[in-house]
Amino acid sequence: YILNDSGAAAVMMGQEFVEVVGSILPEAPSVRHAVCVTGTAPEAMLDYEALKAEASPEEPPIEIFEDDVISLRYTSGTTGRPKGVVQDHKSNMTMLYNVLMGDLRIREGDAVALMGPVTHASGSMILPHIVRGARVVILSGFDTKTLLRTIEQERITTLYLVPTMIVFILAEPDLDKYDLSSLKTIRYGASPIAPEVLKRAIEVFGDVFIQGYGLTEGGMPLTALSKEDHILDGTEKKLKRLSSVGREVLVAQVRIMDEDGSFSPPGRIGEIVIQSDQNMKAYWKNLEATAEALRGGWLHTRDMGYMDEEGYIYLVDRKDDMIISGGFNIYPKEVEDALYTHPAVLEACVFGVPDDKWGESVKAVVSLKQGMAATEEEIIEHSRKHLAGYKKPRTVEFVDELPKNPYGKVLRRQLKEPYWEGKSRKVN
Repeated sequence: YILNDSGAAAVMMGQEFVEVVGSILPEAPSVRHAVCVTGTAPEAMLDYEALKAEASPEEPPIEIFEDDVISLRYTSGTTGRPKGVVQDHKSNMTMLYNVLMGDLRIREGDAVALMGPVTHASGSMILPHIVRGARVVILSGFDTKTLLRTIEQERITTLYLVPTMIVFILAEPDLDKYDLSSLKTIRYGASPIAPEVLKRAIEVFGDVFIQGYGLTEGGMPLTALSKEDHILDGTEKKLKRLSSVGREVLVAQVRIMDEDGSFSPPGRIGEIVIQSDQNMKAYWKNLEATAEALRGGWLHTRDMGYMDEEGYIYLVDRKDDMIISGGFNIYPKEVEDALYTHPAVLEACVFGVPDDKWGESVKAVVSLKQGMAATEEEIIEHSRKHLAGYKKPRTVEFVDELPKNPYGKVLRRQLKEPYWEGKSRKVN
């Protein structure tokens, strides 16, 4: 789909993807060249090393301007077909400035390990490290033991993790057997993190965490929660900041907008909107979606949140994921945060299912930590201690593992869809 939507003229792949790419090329007529970058290229494909050996060392005589398109980055597609996000050189350079002028403090000799797909947030760490003369170690996927071994052997100083990875690292029984003393920074983001998970992570790893909030359409980061904000002791106000995504970065304006287009006062939930040179130019070949997303000169993220008096932004949930039960708005993240405080819960996903009485009711799908047990009644009763009665799950389903996309985001839509089959809309 992406090859055809973008009209790509070439596709490059590692040896492990030769078979799958070869099988879809007949359905992608725009692709004129297929290049294998590792191993031995099959006869029908070009060999990267051979191309490089034959290439001229001269720079191409092409002048580049800041508003020239540099990439199409496709959204992760958790709510439908992925959309191509058009980014230009100016947005890429602005992202670089925001990272380098932030809290990462990258130095020559540092090393970052990346195990998420570099097409998304993980990839935002590559250029800043190369610019500073640091090494970039790219792993083929996420595996806790492989990552911990790599940190020890390569003396990794920096990690980029999504919250799901943090959950699995903390659950690794052999965690204390590895030398992780080289770690100076763990940057995390891409999806919300439960405060209980973050507190445990700080206890294990110490003062190394930075949170960044961003999205494909707006770049990464747009907000940052600094190392100094990641504290376990302090005033109630400072401790609450652990559940925020921090404050806007230097080259971005982040605001909370009401439905009527006015800005929300501190504490009121609204849609997070962005003005920044990081923002996309458009959605590829989609004028209607572009106009909707960039209306009024602001990028509308469809993320719901609020801002406090000091400018800290609290992510509540996706606009599309809100549950309406008995006329009350319920945000799944708040319920998931409560579930994560149960000692047996490893991962949790909450969504609304049809309910003849209430319109929608709250359902939780939970995976448990290895060797631990819990019942549906126990989970619901635990939730009652942390939430208003109407917010607690009415049903709990247990699974071995929650489904995720390649970027580590839980596929809420995949879990939710079977309950809404045959319905004309996904709310009730």
